[in-house]
Amino acid sequence: MIKFKKFSTSITAILLIIFTGVACSASDPAEKEADRLEDRADQIRKEDKDNKKAIEKTGEAIADKKEDDADRVRKAAEDTADRIEDDADRIRKNTKD
Repeated sequence: MIKFKKFSTSITAILLIIFTGVACSASDPAEKEADRLEDRADQIRKEDKDNKKAIEKTGEAIADKKEDDADRVRKAAEDTADRIEDDADRIRKNTKD
């Protein structure tokens, strides 16, 4: 009876090892696919973060250019207004008695 019990325990252990190996090997493709999908998701997140940074940088450059354009227009308008005022002063001076 003791020999049979040892044999039964050995058979159970062997079957458990075989079953575990088969179960693990069966889940390997699924696990590999899950890992691949997680890696792809991480890559997409990184690309999304990089794209957001690039968009922000581009937006800042466009806004800076617009501010520079506004400064140039403001300066040109001030110069034009100064010239018109100088013309008005010259006309007043020339038409006075």
